[in-house]
Amino acid sequence: MNNMIFLTGATGLVGGNLLVRILQRDATATVSLLVRADSTRKAEERIINHLKQLSPEIDYKSVAHRIRIICGDVTESQFGLSDEKYNELAKRTTHVVHSAATVQFNLSLDVTRAINVGGTKQVMSFAKRVQELGSLKRVAHISTAYVSGNRSGVIYEDMDHSATAFSNSYEHAKYEAEQYVRSLMKELPIMIFRPSIIVGDSATGATTAFNVLYGPLKLISRGLLRYVPGSSSTPLDVVPIDYVADAMYHIFFESNEQTGKTYHLTAGKENVSTAGEIVKLAVKYFDGDAAGRKTRRIRFLPLSFCNAAKRFLRSELKKLLEMMKPFEPYLCVRRIFDDTNTSTALRGTNIVPPRFEQYHETILRYCIEANWGRQMRRAS
Repeated sequence: MNNMIFLTGATGLVGGNLLVRILQRDATATVSLLVRADSTRKAEERIINHLKQLSPEIDYKSVAHRIRIICGDVTESQFGLSDEKYNELAKRTTHVVHSAATVQFNLSLDVTRAINVGGTKQVMSFAKRVQELGSLKRVAHISTAYVSGNRSGVIYEDMDHSATAFSNSYEHAKYEAEQYVRSLMKELPIMIFRPSIIVGDSATGATTAFNVLYGPLKLISRGLLRYVPGSSSTPLDVVPIDYVADAMYHIFFESNEQTGKTYHLTAGKENVSTAGEIVKLAVKYFDGDAAGRKTRRIRFLPLSFCNAAKRFLRSELKKLLEMMKPFEPYLCVRRIFDDTNTSTALRGTNIVPPRFEQYHETILRYCIEANWGRQMRRAS
């Protein structure tokens, strides 16, 4: 039986890159995409525009017969579909991949939970229905390495994170969603994938999500950031989207790995960078093109000092420190993500996580060319 894949989150960075690889590497696979839109035409336009940004070499007309676009909402019962459409979709599915989620840090827990936990429960209900109909092979749940919350030290793939505190509503809701998925591992053939901080493609720099690390990088590019809360020696686990998508595609679709496992899609102990290294590389790149301009020095300051000093700072400096607040936990908590399951599953392939220093210029060049996402927003 050819692979018939149900994919949520195809208009996101991870889901979109996974879709590209499915279309390019499995000529017999068909993909059903759940897209939130007012009409099938608008949903299709979103997919076409997204594919153009991620992989311009894909001719949509040549692959359109392998794509089925379904207008629906991942948070609604049966995705808002009728019984007939829902069951027909389940009958034609062999693989379920859940990538849809909000990645915003500043939403309330209730709002984030409705999307990231509620949506996950709906997708797992769908997977159960596919299994009842006898065609289910595998289920992939895209989580995050930061379900570990504020825990420090070595974070193992199968570690129980039940007693952690969380840095934001995103981490908290993704933790709850993953716990629910883990509770179903005995009845569904589930694989859990946990990426860390994702940036653009290591070969092209391409991304459709200028968030997380891109915020501080943008401040550095504009010469606004002089002080950073935290420690320069804090490990900062950053991975390019091509590694995440390649690793996930191989493990989920091509390997003989057993289900019931969790995989860290992270830089790992050998390739992780420090916050200081990443800041230094960014400063050197952005200052390098300015003739006669001396390379700046950005200082790391203890978080306690930053918090105490805020009331004495000028309003613009205080505002900059407030802008850095969402990133403080990632700059202060010392942790390493073990990736034993992933490295074992990728053994014999050339899929390895590169160090940030190997591709940072490509990433930063793309930021400038895309004007930090503004060019893409204009195009769309």
